[in-house]
Amino acid sequence: MAPGPSGTATGVTVSIARDPALVRTVRLVAAAVARRTGRDEDFVEEVRLAVGEACALLLGDDTDPLREPVTVAISIEDGLAVDVVSVGTVDTEDPPHSDIDGVEPWALLRGLIEDFTVLQDGATTTVSMSWPAA
Repeated sequence: MAPGPSGTATGVTVSIARDPALVRTVRLVAAAVARRTGRDEDFVEEVRLAVGEACALLLGDDTDPLREPVTVAISIEDGLAVDVVSVGTVDTEDPPHSDIDGVEPWALLRGLIEDFTVLQDGATTTVSMSWPAA
């Protein structure tokens, strides 16, 4: 974590190999950082779920450990901001019959958080999410 003006840490960046089992680690890190905001456990759970879902969506079916890792940058300087970055383009719409137990993956992410964007710049896809300060 990078130190802020008061000497406390204000963010963290985690890169994981393209292994779905590592999404759990990212969820735990996101929850730990979200707790530093002083908000309630419902907020922490929302962040944990949204970050994990974004990471899983960008990981997709490509689990080649030799490909570029998925990187997650979390900052708590002004509210909470998260960028999940993956080399490679991702279909940002749910194709027909893409539901998992009745839930479409991108629809789930859209339901978890209002303020998020997906940017595809060449071969890089970034999901940016933010929550205002309490």
